[in-house]
Amino acid sequence: MTDTPVVRTLDLTKRFREVLAVDQVSISVERGQVFGFLGPNGSGKTTTIGMLMGIITPTRGGFSLFGASDAKGHLAARARVGATLETPNFYPYMSGRDNLKVAATIKGVGNDRINECLEIVGLAGRGRHRFRTYSLGMKQRLALAATMLNDPELVILDEPANGLDPQGMKEVRDIIRILADRGKTIFLSSHLLWEVERMCTHVAIVRKGRVVKSGTVAEIVSEQVKALVRVQDPGALEAALADYPEATGVQATDEGTVVTLASDDLGALNRYLAGHGIYVSHLSRHQQTLEDAFIELTKGDFGSMTEIAS
Repeated sequence: MTDTPVVRTLDLTKRFREVLAVDQVSISVERGQVFGFLGPNGSGKTTTIGMLMGIITPTRGGFSLFGASDAKGHLAARARVGATLETPNFYPYMSGRDNLKVAATIKGVGNDRINECLEIVGLAGRGRHRFRTYSLGMKQRLALAATMLNDPELVILDEPANGLDPQGMKEVRDIIRILADRGKTIFLSSHLLWEVERMCTHVAIVRKGRVVKSGTVAEIVSEQVKALVRVQDPGALEAALADYPEATGVQATDEGTVVTLASDDLGALNRYLAGHGIYVSHLSRHQQTLEDAFIELTKGDFGSMTEIAS
């Protein structure tokens, strides 16, 4: 049974009156993967996680956890899951350690893993300090420690780096890597593309409640051939490319013009431009990022990219 997906959804759908929040989502998360569920705010990520955790009832479709696909099986399977779904509600006047004792009682587990969990998240030296003295990053790390109290096989994290500064993001990223190295399966949602690219092995890109692409991060970022072109007159370059059948996309950037190509023959592109009186000062293969792939797949549906890149 080791080849049974840890999470599998089939046409999972949720409608809230007139709003179709999740639309026929079908994904498969295998054991040991760090799986990113990527999309802008309001794209159905949290709703999907809510259905997996039994907080929200699907309108139609279904899902399995560790192969269990009915309500009774889901309940038993969730004992093998640790989840952080929103900003945790810890007691500000209590220490981090005492808050974890409360969380352990709620989960129905003992206190024997508290020291280990504090160590994993780098709070072993601050466990006796009151929660209200913690920074935002420390509070998020304590939430991750609470998630791990039952030693889960599957860890579900909803926007784990949301609101954190770069140092806090790095700390969360390091914890996720530690968990992955220990054989945990990670399912995390995020709108931070560059963080997902650093953390995840696999990703599903969701737009308006629907999965538009899924696969390994490497597959998605390498799927298209892109060339970086620098010329004296970018306007003339763009006009010439409008009639080049191999060019499927053109984007002006601070580095130069990025051209999406149907083939990887950069020499043919150079010859075509020379034949139209355009001589390039620079031509190289452009290294695509997950952000590039997302924009191409959603045609800029994210709106402002400032939120994603920061």
